Amino acid sequence: MAAQLPVVFGEWVMGAQSWDFEVNNRKGGRLFFLNDGCTHGELVAMALDDYMLDGNTDIVSITYALPDSMLAHMAPDTPPMHITNDRQVQSLIGLSKTHVIRLCVSSRKDNDGRTGGVDAADGCSVEGGNQSTEEGEDENVDEYDDDEINEDIKNDSVKEEDGTDSEGQDSEDQDYSQYGKVKDEDSNSDSEGEWIEEPVKAPQRGYERNWVNKIKVNGSFATKDDLISEIRLTAVMLKFAFRVDKSSTRLFVAKCAVKGCQWRVRAAVKNEAKTFWVTKYVKTHTCSVSDRLAHRKHTTPRYIGKLFIERVGIIDGITAEHIKYSMQAMFQLKIDYTTSYRALMYAQECVRGTPEDGYSRLPSYLRLIAEANPGTITALERDSQNRFKYLFLAFRASIAGFQYFRRVIVVDGCHLTGKYEGNLLVATAQDGNLQIFPLAFGIVDSENDHAWEWFFRKLRECFTDEYPLVIVSDRHHSIKKACETVLPWVTRGICYYHLQHNIVTKFKGKHLMYLVKRVAYAYTVHDFNRYMDEIRHIKPDLATYLEEASIQLWSRVHFPGDRYNIKTSNIAESINSALKRARGFPIVFLLEYLRAKLTKWFCKRREYALSLPTNHTRGVEYLLAIRSHLKA
Repeated sequence: MAAQLPVVFGEWVMGAQSWDFEVNNRKGGRLFFLNDGCTHGELVAMALDDYMLDGNTDIVSITYALPDSMLAHMAPDTPPMHITNDRQVQSLIGLSKTHVIRLCVSSRKDNDGRTGGVDAADGCSVEGGNQSTEEGEDENVDEYDDDEINEDIKNDSVKEEDGTDSEGQDSEDQDYSQYGKVKDEDSNSDSEGEWIEEPVKAPQRGYERNWVNKIKVNGSFATKDDLISEIRLTAVMLKFAFRVDKSSTRLFVAKCAVKGCQWRVRAAVKNEAKTFWVTKYVKTHTCSVSDRLAHRKHTTPRYIGKLFIERVGIIDGITAEHIKYSMQAMFQLKIDYTTSYRALMYAQECVRGTPEDGYSRLPSYLRLIAEANPGTITALERDSQNRFKYLFLAFRASIAGFQYFRRVIVVDGCHLTGKYEGNLLVATAQDGNLQIFPLAFGIVDSENDHAWEWFFRKLRECFTDEYPLVIVSDRHHSIKKACETVLPWVTRGICYYHLQHNIVTKFKGKHLMYLVKRVAYAYTVHDFNRYMDEIRHIKPDLATYLEEASIQLWSRVHFPGDRYNIKTSNIAESINSALKRARGFPIVFLLEYLRAKLTKWFCKRREYALSLPTNHTRGVEYLLAIRSHLKA
C-alpha cells in the first residue's frame, strides 16, 4: 500500500518557542507516492528530480514535523524529524498511514561543488507571443516531431546496412565500452575527440536559478524521448534552436540550427537495450547571437504543450492562464492567451486522448467495468448509423447500498462541456448519515422526452416495486412524462427551491412565500388545506399553480409511519458541482473520474461506519440529541 505525502520546499527557522518551516512558494508543492519498500536513495532522487536540483552540487535534506497529537506531549522546541536512512523512511510511511504528514525539502550547495548556471551571452528574452502560427505548422527547427524521426530512422537504416553510414561512422552494433571513444559523425571536424567546455555563468532570474544543464559527456538517459526532452529544455533555457541530424533506435545526433555552428549532442545505445549515453557534447556556440535568434521561430502551441507536460504535467483545474504564467515564470516565454489555450488543448489530448478516441474505447471500457464489478448495470445505445446515442451506468455497490436507504431518488441533469457536448443525467439518494449517495448516471444528447424515458427504463432495473418510492426533481416536463410512463406507481415531488423561484418570478408572490413554506412543511391534511385556503383567498392563480405542482404531496402521509424530509434537488445539484471539472473530459475519462470518486467516497464511508460506537450514524445521533434537548 502506497503512502501519499504532500511535499513543500523551504527551510526551517527557530521561532520564539518552536520550529517553523518557511515555505518557498515560488518552488510550488509536489505529491510523493511512497511504497512500503521505498528507500532513502529513492526518496532523495524524487526530491532532486521534482525540484530540479543537481545531485552533484546540491545537498538535499528531507524532514517532517511530528503530528500535533504527538507534539502535545513533547517540549515546544522539539526539532523536526530528519530522514537519513531507509529505516527512517519506513518509520515515515508507517506514521503517514495514521496521520497526515507533510514532507519538507531543503537544499544547500556543496562547498566543493559549483552552482550550475546558464549561457546568458545573448541576454535576450524569448518572445513567443502575438504569433499567428497554427498547431499544424510544426516546422520549427527546435521542435521534435515523430514523423521527422521516423523519416530519419528510414534514412539511417539505408545508410547503415553495411555497418557504416555515408560519412564512414562506426556501426551501431559496435561495443562502445569506453566512454568518449566513439568516432564523431563529422570526421573532418576540428574539434574531434575534444569536449569543449564553456565557463558557467551565474543565473540571473526566475526558473534559471534552479535549472541545471543535465546534458554532459558520459551522462545517460533512460530513453531517447528523455534525451530529446532535455535537449529541448536546454534550447529553451539557452535561447537557441536545434535540428535533428540523425535519429535511429541506437543513435541520436542533434546540431545547432545555424549552419556551421559547432554546438552538437551525440548519444548512442551502448550495453543497455534502450539507454542512450552521451558520447559527445560541444556546449560552445560558434555562431553569433544574431544568427541564433534569426533561426528561432515562434513557439508553437504543440511545442508549449509538450514542454508543459514534460515539466509540470496535466492537473485537474489547469487553465490557459496557468500555462501562460508558468511558461513565463519558468522559461521566460511570453505567449498570448490564444497560444496558451491551444497548448492546453494539445496537452490534454496528449494525456487523455481525443473525444473520438474516447467514444471508440467506450464499449471495451464498459465491458471491463462490468467484469471488475459483477452486478453493475451498463447500457450503450447507438443510432441507425451506429453512432453513440445514450449511455447508462450504475455500479453494483450503489445498487446494493440503495436497498438500505430511504426510498427517495433525486434526479437532475447538467450540461457537458466537451467537444460533442450533451447532458449528464444523475440519479442520487441520501444515506443514513445524510450524505450524498450516487445511484446511477446517464449521458444523453439533451433533456428531452425520449432521453429521460430511456434513462428511467434503465434506472428501473436498479430497484424493485415492492416498496413505495418518491422521485424528486425540478418541474421539467420530460421528467414528468417519463415518470408517468415508466414508473406510474411512483410518487413524484417538486423541488421546493425551484418552486420558490417560479413563484417569485412568474407570480410576483414574494410576499406570500411564508404561506407557501407553511404549505410545503404542513404535517397534516388539515393544516395543508387551511394554508391553501389563505393563499386561494389572496391569489387564486397561485393556489391553482401550487395544486398543479403537486406540492400537496408533501402534506399527505403516503408511507405508513414514515415521512421523508427531502424537499429539494440539492443532493443532485451537489453531484453536478462535484463533477464540474470533469464535464469537459473525453467520455471514458469522465466515467473513470466518476468511478474513482465513488470508490474514494465509499471507502472512506466504510471506514467511518466501522468506527461508529452505536447503531446510528453520527448525523442521526446529532439530530436526536438536538431534539431531545428541545423537547426537554
